[in-house]
Amino acid sequence: MYRPSAPSVGSSMHPDRGPDNAPSMIARIMMDIAHQPHMDAGSSEKLVSLVEEFGSPRDSSRPFLTVLLRTQGTRIEPLKDALLCLAAQTDADFELLLLVHNASSKQSESVEHVVEQQPPLFAERITIVPVDGGTRGTPLNEGLSRAVGSYIAVYDDDDLVFANWVEEFHHLAGKAGGRLLRAKTAVQSVSLVTWPQGQAGFNTSSWPAAEYPQVFDVLEHFRVNQTPFMSVAFPSVVFSKLGLTFDERLAVCEDWDIILRASLFCGVEDVDALTSIYRRWEIGSSSYSDHTSDVWKSAEARVVEKMNSRPIVLPPGAVEEIRQLLADREQYAGILQSRAWKLSRPIRGFVRVAAAGRNSLRRLRHRGAR
Repeated sequence: MYRPSAPSVGSSMHPDRGPDNAPSMIARIMMDIAHQPHMDAGSSEKLVSLVEEFGSPRDSSRPFLTVLLRTQGTRIEPLKDALLCLAAQTDADFELLLLVHNASSKQSESVEHVVEQQPPLFAERITIVPVDGGTRGTPLNEGLSRAVGSYIAVYDDDDLVFANWVEEFHHLAGKAGGRLLRAKTAVQSVSLVTWPQGQAGFNTSSWPAAEYPQVFDVLEHFRVNQTPFMSVAFPSVVFSKLGLTFDERLAVCEDWDIILRASLFCGVEDVDALTSIYRRWEIGSSSYSDHTSDVWKSAEARVVEKMNSRPIVLPPGAVEEIRQLLADREQYAGILQSRAWKLSRPIRGFVRVAAAGRNSLRRLRHRGAR
């Protein structure tokens, strides 16, 4: 259970943002509508009241952050690492809902045993929530129904967060005006192995690398998700006041879907700090290996269809970016239709054949050297 506490040594606590700061995208739109010259007074008051929810000072009796940590109890060692990361946070102003999804009784017992081993001051802020049935979004919706934090973050049991994870979110929340908070993330390849005495473990097989864009680009996110889940903190009002929930019809892509929808409502504030590592499992079970390509394509199509079937609000600067994209498309189309491009076709074919030949020769030499 969460108990308000003073920040840990080395923590930087900051006052939450007041109503005089720049609002999020949806708040800007509602304020613009509320102040139209012929707007009905009653409707205008309701809109202004809702906008104030995005910028009002936080109730200090509530935690700043609710962490939704999903696990199935199948990877106990990575779960221990995940909890160790949270226990080491320099900012302790968070609660943890440990969502144990579709776990057997033995797996649930293993999770409970891990929690019992945590330091007492950390363990008392952990609530174990068993969840049966549904898809990957089901435990998250159960977590939303119990969360009391001003912000909400999702963290899976096989990833890592640094000690500054909560602190950096908390630092920027005071300036974000109700926008999503997005920090930098590194990627590291991991494989399941058997440790001594037959214990199930894992090995890292690469150095961490910051592969994802450092700045959020909503137009790029329409194409593909470029934001690992634990790198984002959502203002809780997008769930409690705007009614967003996780789409339980999605077998995968639930992270991409909710990040897109929430960002279009609120906008995104980028955190200029590296705060987490996304583990890419090369050998072993993961959401990529547990679902077929058809399942992934179906989920992606549903996310795109949902975006395409409703009006959307784009952030400032998007119009100029769209104009540039259209200009580039027109320029490329002109190049492809040009006489020079058509005449160079044989040369381009020769270059492709030569490149394939070099690659084949390289492979043969490699085999001969073995």
